[in-house]
Amino acid sequence: METYKENLIKYFSSLIEIETGIQYDETNKYLLLTRIQNLLKLINISSIDSLWNEIQTNGLNSQIKSLILDLATNNETSFFRDPKVFEFLKTEFVPKIMANKNRIRIWCAATSTGQEPYSIAIIMAELKELGMNKSYEILATDISDRVLKQAEKGIYSPLEVQRGLSPELLKKYFNEEISDLNLVPNYKVKSEISSFITYKQLNLLHPWPNFEPFDIIFCRNVLIYQSIENKKNVISKFAKLLNPEGYLVLGGAESLLQLSNDYDLINFNNITIHKLKTDFKN
Repeated sequence: METYKENLIKYFSSLIEIETGIQYDETNKYLLLTRIQNLLKLINISSIDSLWNEIQTNGLNSQIKSLILDLATNNETSFFRDPKVFEFLKTEFVPKIMANKNRIRIWCAATSTGQEPYSIAIIMAELKELGMNKSYEILATDISDRVLKQAEKGIYSPLEVQRGLSPELLKKYFNEEISDLNLVPNYKVKSEISSFITYKQLNLLHPWPNFEPFDIIFCRNVLIYQSIENKKNVISKFAKLLNPEGYLVLGGAESLLQLSNDYDLINFNNITIHKLKTDFKN
């Protein structure tokens, strides 16, 4: 006989796959269990048994549904995560590959709490100081409205800014914010960085707006738990939204093998970057 825990895991895993495409199976269901336990704290329900009984009796209310989908898609992030990716952006992509372009469009397709787009904006500001004065736009999207609102505020705790930010960059691009409620300051991104970023809620599996093409798309550690079919569809849509010979950056453990033939593999300092093929036809 199945336990309430097993029933709830099956119920939520099915809901999450239908709504987001993310698959929780035997290999990663422990992650879902951890997120269910976090959910219990947020909704002040004492146990998995109590939550299952509540759903069986009254159905799934909109608050619980929203929270479990949010928790299920909330990926780990930090400033300048995987530094070689940002080294590619700073030393190759902007100064060399984009040398003849005055305007660069960038899409962070799973922005989480904002560390990735802010890291990119900091690089662009650093390059501007070196005389590379290109205009740029960053679109930052995520399925979670909650993390997008947090990202747009651009306020980070001391622990968050210590993950990836040097003291020099912290001082240069963030302002300290003192609150009566906190003994230590938080840090807010300066407007010279945040003003270049537009935030928009977007589920990659749902229809997309009519975006203007991008020069580079970051979609890192997003498609890992998607089905093969969903991966193929999203990657194909990325190709159609890239400017000629544009670039796609995936997570370090992600590959396009057997998923797409639209990209060439570029090796940079032992990381793989995907470049749209010269002969790609939309």
